[in-house]
Amino acid sequence: MLLRRAQPGAKSGVQGHLKRATRMQALIAERFGVREPYQFKAKHLRWVLEHGTAELAPSSRYDYWRTARALAAILGHWPDWEPHLRGSWISPNGIAAPPGIGGRPAKLARQPSSIHRENRP
Repeated sequence: MLLRRAQPGAKSGVQGHLKRATRMQALIAERFGVREPYQFKAKHLRWVLEHGTAELAPSSRYDYWRTARALAAILGHWPDWEPHLRGSWISPNGIAAPPGIGGRPAKLARQPSSIHRENRP
């Protein structure tokens, strides 16, 4: 529900994020006992990216990283968690580029405070 309301993009892209977020939540609940996304910490998402997706192709691991990035942004932790979530999964080919090099900017959820400010006359 958290991603459905906040994630911009096509319906199929949002559905993909929802499926991955559901799997991530199940892995975190099984390993750490944390059931609510609001209780997630960077270490939980890092564990999923390192161990929960280890058997997947690099492009699939990249998709999981994009979902983790969206979750962190929705929770308002992305700038703080970004250094902790770096790894070979930040590139679809499995080769990590230095931070800030290449790629297009992420379409991350807007912070609730910025949404309210824009609607003011």
